[in-house]
Amino acid sequence: MELEHQNYVMEVVLFELKQGIDKHHFCQAAAALTKVLKFEISGFEGRTLLHTSDESQWTDIINWCDMESALEAMEKLKSISEFQIFVSMIDSREITQRHLIPTNLNL
Repeated sequence: MELEHQNYVMEVVLFELKQGIDKHHFCQAAAALTKVLKFEISGFEGRTLLHTSDESQWTDIINWCDMESALEAMEKLKSISEFQIFVSMIDSREITQRHLIPTNLNL
């Protein structure tokens, strides 16, 4: 039996900050972007930002209602200043991004 909620998509982004970026300023930029996601981007369901204990590696997990919303959001976000500020602090050479779909284990 397939569950309705199986359609959600989890976007996982692994990255490092640029050299010299202050964690506090980065987290402020992440909070500002989260507000945009929550109030302006359809299909957004939630976000968790994590880092290693030494703060050298970060993981951003964003939940979307479906793949279409996740892909449309990326196009829309490119022109939004809060997104531009957030990504300007990330080392673009060290980014891994995946859109993950849950597997039904109740076969």
